[in-house]
Amino acid sequence: MLQFTKIDEESSIEGYFCSKKKVLFLYSYNIYDTNTLAMLDKHEDTLFEKGFLHYFSNLRDTSTRHLLFLFLVSHICVVTNASSSFDLNYIQLFKTLDSVRTKLQGSIAEVLKTVPGLPKDWLTLGRLCSPRVLFYFEQRPPVLDENLKSLQHLMEDQIYRLLRKCRVITNVCTNSLFAIPSNQEFVFFKPRQQDRFTFLLELLNDTFEIGNECPSDFREFLSQHIILAQTEGFSDNVGRHVGPSIFVLPPARVWFDAAFKLFDFFTNSPANSLKGFQLLRSILDVEGQFSEARCLKVLPLALAAYQENLPSHYSSQYHENKKTQAKALLSSHGRGPAVQKFLGRLDTECDRFWRNGRRMCEFPSIIGNPCIQPVHRVHAEENSDSKLPVLPHMSGVRYVSACSCGRRQANREDPYDVEYANYGFYRLIEEECCGRLRHVTFPIFKPSSDHFEPANLKGASKSMHFARDVEKLITGTEDLSLGPDENEFPALSVDHLSQVAADDHEESQTSLGKGEATEAIDEDNIMEIAGTHELPAVSTKDFSTTEYLPCMLHVNSPSGILPRYSSWSLVCLGSSSLYSHNAGLSDQPGFLAGSGFLLPWDIPVRLQHNESNGLDGRRAHNLGYSGKGKRVKQGQHEFTVKIFIGVEYECPRGHRFMSSSPGRILKATGAGLVKDSAQLITQNDVPLYLPCPCPYNRGGKALIAQLMRLHVVTPKAAVHVTIDPKVRPAPPPCPEFVTGFTEPIQLSPSSYWILRFPYVYEDENQIYTHPKENARAAQHGYLLKGTCGVMEFANE
Repeated sequence: MLQFTKIDEESSIEGYFCSKKKVLFLYSYNIYDTNTLAMLDKHEDTLFEKGFLHYFSNLRDTSTRHLLFLFLVSHICVVTNASSSFDLNYIQLFKTLDSVRTKLQGSIAEVLKTVPGLPKDWLTLGRLCSPRVLFYFEQRPPVLDENLKSLQHLMEDQIYRLLRKCRVITNVCTNSLFAIPSNQEFVFFKPRQQDRFTFLLELLNDTFEIGNECPSDFREFLSQHIILAQTEGFSDNVGRHVGPSIFVLPPARVWFDAAFKLFDFFTNSPANSLKGFQLLRSILDVEGQFSEARCLKVLPLALAAYQENLPSHYSSQYHENKKTQAKALLSSHGRGPAVQKFLGRLDTECDRFWRNGRRMCEFPSIIGNPCIQPVHRVHAEENSDSKLPVLPHMSGVRYVSACSCGRRQANREDPYDVEYANYGFYRLIEEECCGRLRHVTFPIFKPSSDHFEPANLKGASKSMHFARDVEKLITGTEDLSLGPDENEFPALSVDHLSQVAADDHEESQTSLGKGEATEAIDEDNIMEIAGTHELPAVSTKDFSTTEYLPCMLHVNSPSGILPRYSSWSLVCLGSSSLYSHNAGLSDQPGFLAGSGFLLPWDIPVRLQHNESNGLDGRRAHNLGYSGKGKRVKQGQHEFTVKIFIGVEYECPRGHRFMSSSPGRILKATGAGLVKDSAQLITQNDVPLYLPCPCPYNRGGKALIAQLMRLHVVTPKAAVHVTIDPKVRPAPPPCPEFVTGFTEPIQLSPSSYWILRFPYVYEDENQIYTHPKENARAAQHGYLLKGTCGVMEFANE
């Protein structure tokens, strides 16, 4: 009874027991059968995934193990030939089985020792006997019936001489894989055309009666060998001085116990567990051996290709690109099923080489550029690998930025923390420029002792939303490399910042009340502010002195907590005469041609001296210069105030320009004539970001300029120009960031003021930087309208 098994079972052995004749028939269904080989086309997916050579070598290995198992537990083995001629491939298969059997002799004996009641001769020999092999040819040769018997004898002589010459059989059958009877027929040709299954069904018929069958019937041919095995046993040794052969006929219980244990041993033992199985694999898998040798030769070449021209440390993207090149080399020169295995080895070796001191830190900056230092620790890190060097983060990208007053430009390092971006860089550059000018002190945290800590803001998980795509980061780095030469501006590094950071914030910002003690740059232009300029009163009693705000102030910030430093800056350059509307901003470097002008705005003002409050509707945008007035009614005076304002944008390359209206760049005539007014700027929300009209851009991608300064020239009039900026740097629900003053800041008359905005904005949850898409830059964030206004002098 035969039953086809699924191909994913690889190989199987099926059996049938004839109780009348007490004969057990075993049939090996394996890859050596033509029918099984023809079924491989039903498993195209498996063959495509694993490769034909790899899959077929595994099938051959399993099938050969099962054949060796049959030679160890059988007395008679029938070898079939699909044609009428002897298949010479059997010679190599027999020699392979014999070599593997010799190597596994000790392991087989160890398995048989676990079988109770096993005959001693079986344990000594490792098998029941040297099995007798019979050859069955499924096709009849084209001869007459009377000549068929002679042809069988001729085939027997030919097979015997061939096996003897190839040393498959010897005089002592115990030393051979199998034996051939010396005085009995062992070759049979099928007498009539019959399919294999019909033949086996007849062979395994329960009756198994020979009866009146013709003398050439296979059952009679096989029966004579079975009867001899059941009665006397086989003695197929040849020679005069050869001892008796070992032949064991065990009980069925012992045979089944030993057979199951041997089958488990041959089926489940790994290919590299024993030398015998290793030998079997090397003999059968010739293609695999060639593939292994070829790939082993190409692997060092692929590794050398990966290591060629490598920098001292490099990014993960560069690492992956080099691995891809090395894998392409291995795939093009490697052959066979071992290519995938060696690709995995190559991947592992390249990763090990990269991680062994060549990894780049790649920690993203606030802008999103990766750190180009080797993997390292920073000073603030505690629970990190102590073997790593202590280095600051550095992306290698430098931007060009102006100081708070705008009269000096310098290279700035790509910021990795908000404090350096909004405060530290400007603090450093102030030492050589605007440090001697009068500054407005913004509300900041003032500790009462040396022990203070950041406030625990509930529901706020601080996370930076950076662009971590390494390819975009490197592209952005290349775009910025076309900026001014590094030697053109002094570089302000984080190390330099650390020398100054120990100073108190109060020393870095001089309040307007201390203006008299400040050294003047130009006595004609610097005006006296004391007694004429009042700031909104901020009581320090209402704020915590032990906890500080770990982010910037915004409208939703908890009350009573201030930041450690101010991200804003308000500085007075001096008298309003510093600005000439005809000449423009002559002392401000970096402005694009025709864009260095402020916008005039005439505001009619009506003063009521009998009222102490400010003007109704005084929150007009931007600031001015006084004009002639006239009296209207008793107690009232109406006149026009001329204010000059400028909304300044700055790009990472240091290009600066003013805006004539929301979303438009100011462009004066060749004679310096400005036709626009500041009305549209003051009465609308002003975009925080605009595409920069740089004279050159790589790949046609314009850089994004950010609103960084608000220029205000106040008039000579009995009014105060006020500013109260509110910035929303991203679409809602982004909060509105404020300066911290409870009332608008009053600017002294006849002065030139510059308000510097933060470089980046940070709330409790994230850091807001410029948008990644230029097309939507103007709609990303806004300086909200109502920033500027006019207020009457307070009555004294």
